[in-house]
Amino acid sequence: MLYRSLSRFVGSVLFASLVPAAVMAEPKGFYATIYGQHSRIGASNFTESGALGAGTGLRAEFSSGVGFGGDIGYRYGNGWAAEFEWNYRRHSLDALRQAGSNLARDGDFASNILLVNGLRRFNMSAGWTPYVGAGIGWVQEIDLDITPSNAGRGYSAGSKTAVQLIGGVEYAFTQNWRLTADARWLRVGSVRLDNEAGNPGGSANPLTYKPLSIQVGIRRSF
Repeated sequence: MLYRSLSRFVGSVLFASLVPAAVMAEPKGFYATIYGQHSRIGASNFTESGALGAGTGLRAEFSSGVGFGGDIGYRYGNGWAAEFEWNYRRHSLDALRQAGSNLARDGDFASNILLVNGLRRFNMSAGWTPYVGAGIGWVQEIDLDITPSNAGRGYSAGSKTAVQLIGGVEYAFTQNWRLTADARWLRVGSVRLDNEAGNPGGSANPLTYKPLSIQVGIRRSF
């Protein structure tokens, strides 16, 4: 239900792109944001190779995750803005299943990503500013930790490419301070994670990383 409402919200933000250009003017300047995030990610079917791996036919299922981050951006005064963003998020492992058996219920799937975003802003009346955008990023690390009852295993990868789509709104409650709320769909795609701990020479492959998140932040204009 939450994500259906979110889809309708994003649709209304996209509709805002039809407003006349005259209402898009806003002051030029820098801004900075910090935010908290609620994130969801789908299950992954994969193979865990290596002497201590669980083999083929694995399915990892994850609970809703949390994240946080921030950005530094610049408004160009013509409805466009660009920003540099840092994001960290983590999803807990609910279950690692194989042929009807549950092999583990503890662990996590996490990422640390740097992104450059371009935004189209629609400055409305009464302090509301809807926006849409897209970004491309560098994945510093993405990792999966599995903690069964006997021995834990960890896998990671880095230097991957990420892309994201953005739709949201901000509200100015003073001249320089604003609240932000938006939805972000991030895609790294299918990745191979190599052993980091617990299974020398092993890997987890392919794991799908396409989280959808909603986030709320506070923004300071300069």
